[in-house]
Amino acid sequence: MKDILFLFMFSPFFILAIRNPFLGLCGWVWTIMAIPKNMLWGFAADIRFTYFLAIATIIGMIIGRDPLRKVPWNSLFILMLLLLIQTALSNVFTLGTGEASWAVWSDFFKAILFSGLIIMLLTTKNRIETFLIALLLGIGFNILFEGLKFLVTGGSYKIIGIHNSMMTDNNLFALAVLMVIPLYLYMIPQVKHKFLKLGFTGLAGLSAVCVIGSFSRGGFIGLVIVSWQVFLKVKRKLVFIIFAVCFSSVAIYVASDRWSERIQTIENVKEDSSFLGRVTAWKLATLAAMDNPLLGTGQDSMQHEHVWQLYYFDINQFDFITPKNTPSDKPKAAHSIYFQVLGDAGFLGLILFLLILFNAFLLSRSLVKRANKEWIKHLAKAINTTLIVFMLSGGLLSMAYYDLLYALIAILISLKQLNIEKAGK
Repeated sequence: MKDILFLFMFSPFFILAIRNPFLGLCGWVWTIMAIPKNMLWGFAADIRFTYFLAIATIIGMIIGRDPLRKVPWNSLFILMLLLLIQTALSNVFTLGTGEASWAVWSDFFKAILFSGLIIMLLTTKNRIETFLIALLLGIGFNILFEGLKFLVTGGSYKIIGIHNSMMTDNNLFALAVLMVIPLYLYMIPQVKHKFLKLGFTGLAGLSAVCVIGSFSRGGFIGLVIVSWQVFLKVKRKLVFIIFAVCFSSVAIYVASDRWSERIQTIENVKEDSSFLGRVTAWKLATLAAMDNPLLGTGQDSMQHEHVWQLYYFDINQFDFITPKNTPSDKPKAAHSIYFQVLGDAGFLGLILFLLILFNAFLLSRSLVKRANKEWIKHLAKAINTTLIVFMLSGGLLSMAYYDLLYALIAILISLKQLNIEKAGK
């Protein structure tokens, strides 16, 4: 019954997407963030809602004549396309399993395609904020359920991530949640409806609860970073302090001793097996890039045992860092956006990735300082905070191809175009 009801409610979006691609884009981002199939158990669980909605949106773009549509060409977007091409070339010569490498690339391709459509369609303030509401309601769907489960069970429920998404474990989910906290705080004063305002306020608080409930050490460090960044940029600092302390205190009290014990392991990080696994993966990714500086080993290849062992023979070259390593028969993910791209696509791929992050950061800072409209400054400031959190916390997580990152960069490009238009009038 639930499957039939959801299908009945969601079906009109496919027609709307063809008639109005912007609405299709909003529905698309909601499905990416909410992952509704996780809440369905019947025939609808096998329906690829995001896929069909994307097709409908693209068809609408082709046959429609949206007067507000813009050309997506921008130097930052071109860098994103170059990284997409670079990773494709790396996968042609992958040392791992071609099927696995191309599966990762397929998701990355969708992220860049989605970003291009954002640049083309988010051409007004109303469209940008409507899109953000859809995005935040989507991920808020998971934040609400995971946060409440953690609180209701008195901390016995551990948040382990969201199935069928890029937020598949507690660490990745924590980073994804951290990335949207500044966006919630931006939207709270922007929305006029009091229930939506209260809803976003609650979701912002539950976001902090989810990070703590994930028991992610990297997530906790990221929460400290995002809290400090928001504190520096928010006008009502006292209100923010009270708000943050209340939600965090409740979450930490519920998490109790297990959370404290987990976080305290940061002090003994050099002896921690999880951290040693990360360091070993970083060493091997560097060796792989040194062996294949232009193309790397292909996306996801370093997690395959034969590739892992191939470079493990030379791991003693990095004994000056630490002679301790995890076993050669236990391959691990890079657990770092930088080493992930380095191993996947070589030094050339890493340079492109760093250029994307660096230019996006500079663009956000430029808009904060020089934008003609206050709302553009505030949104650029929120995305700037998100980029800082991603670049710092992402140093310990494999999330280089996360679609939310590229979507937010695309929004920055849209803001730049809007700012130029306002300046020209």
